[in-house]
Amino acid sequence: MSLHRRNTLRSAALAALTAALLAACAAPSNAPEPSKLPVVTNSVNVAVQWKLSAGSSTDYRFLPARLGDSLVVAGGPDRLGMYQLADGRREWEVRLPQAIAGGVGAGEGVVAVGTLKGVLLAYDAQGKVLWQGQASSEIIAPPAVGHGVVLVRTGDGKIAAFDAADGKLKWQFQRQMPSLTLRNYAPIVIDNGFAYAGMPGGRLVALATGDGRVLWDSPVAIPKGATEVERVSDVVAAPVVAGGTVCAVSYQGRVTCFDKVNGSVQWSRETSSFAGLAIDGGHVYVTNDQGHVLAYERDTGRNVWTQEKLYARTVGAPALLAGNVAVADYQGYIHLLNTDTGEFVAQLRTDDSRIAAAPQTWEDHLIVQSQKGDVFSVGVK
Repeated sequence: MSLHRRNTLRSAALAALTAALLAACAAPSNAPEPSKLPVVTNSVNVAVQWKLSAGSSTDYRFLPARLGDSLVVAGGPDRLGMYQLADGRREWEVRLPQAIAGGVGAGEGVVAVGTLKGVLLAYDAQGKVLWQGQASSEIIAPPAVGHGVVLVRTGDGKIAAFDAADGKLKWQFQRQMPSLTLRNYAPIVIDNGFAYAGMPGGRLVALATGDGRVLWDSPVAIPKGATEVERVSDVVAAPVVAGGTVCAVSYQGRVTCFDKVNGSVQWSRETSSFAGLAIDGGHVYVTNDQGHVLAYERDTGRNVWTQEKLYARTVGAPALLAGNVAVADYQGYIHLLNTDTGEFVAQLRTDDSRIAAAPQTWEDHLIVQSQKGDVFSVGVK
């Protein structure tokens, strides 16, 4: 096969896959008809505690980041602000020299954002510039800050670690890429000196934050199918660490839970998701790519319940709120589900725009940012 022919086929496959994924976001005419909004009688008193407008969020992937008792929010392409979690009061706001590409990361007194040109900008908790670093290409996911490093994921498939004190590049990691991949916006998760990152080809890798050493590299799912598109099985949602377990879910693949130290599989079940998952003491919750919310027994992986009434409503990652499972949809509704049965217990509308990024839990509050740029703190009374 000629190089031109090979590239043409790959381009066609990529176009088909992109169209399939955009169906979830833009709802074109050939997309599934979203289910009607479920009628819910609230048995839980859920309400907006405060609201702030951070500016139009042109990129629906942006999600707020916590730093102590404050919230760092990207508003529009070049604005960054810090707000009090308790009441939404603004502490400071800065205008960035370049457009944000991957969202916001925060930790250990450092606020970090990546740009379209691969520049990593670091600020202190008062909004003062600390340092600037340069990655190999566009920074496409929120930076992860912890254990003295700032980790970024770049558009050319690399994970790079910068020293949190001075911005010097410490190490880079890259594994062989499949011929066709999804654009990976998934945050990297830092826990106890390990960095957990979902990768193309359906794998989860654990790296030592100090030197980038690979501690383990295990499959969440094994790609299968006759075509390149069918074999796409990337992990494009953030893994979740709970106790001695780390769980991840892949597109066209599986949800799999591992021992977080050695990478051995605890259980694995077939599903497909680019939204993500959440974990509590008894269950692992997953939003699949149809908009269904599923609960699996945390220890065994047994499917406990499936809530199908949010089909095709572009449902985001689940989060936990006051003993309930919370998910948000393309119309700005937050739905609370009973953790034991999956039944609806409450429903609340924020604004009329999509909430796609994973909600953030703070104490008994849920923090969500809409595509319009509004940030809401939602609580249960």
